Amino acid sequence: MVKKYLRTYWLLLLTVAIYLWCFAVTPERAERALFSGVKTFGSVLMLILAVFCLIGLLQVWISREQIVRVLGQNSGFKGLGIAVLCGAFLMGPPYIIFPLLLQIREQGARWAVVVTVLSCYAVKLQMLPVEAQFLGWGFTLLRSLIIVVIAIPVGLLIERIMERSETRL
Repeated sequence: MVKKYLRTYWLLLLTVAIYLWCFAVTPERAERALFSGVKTFGSVLMLILAVFCLIGLLQVWISREQIVRVLGQNSGFKGLGIAVLCGAFLMGPPYIIFPLLLQIREQGARWAVVVTVLSCYAVKLQMLPVEAQFLGWGFTLLRSLIIVVIAIPVGLLIERIMERSETRL
């Protein structure tokens, strides 16, 4: 029971321990850090709420059968192509993307789709002009192309590894 609790809440417990240590060493700096953390949390709270509402909509409006058909084990390269596009168009911080990916995985999306979306999330089509402004179009297009080309094989490899580890459990 204690092991499960520690495994689940290790980051929270570590953070509390660090704050307690900081309050013991320099209370005024620890107080500023805590205020900064609370302020940051407040700024993303509405975004997190919106993500959870979006996940609720996914659960209700998109059936498991639809997810399995479009992104499941038998979706083939069509599902992986959709994953490339979704990943490249997704915007926002990872704490939005991870719960969404978990939800589609739990509804029947294959591991290769999840990994491909997550890999192509690094492309961010909307940001390419900004990246090109600083780093040049050659670099920007080459980096994006390499990510897209490698995303599907990496997704398939991780899918194979995950399937083997799941059968052992």
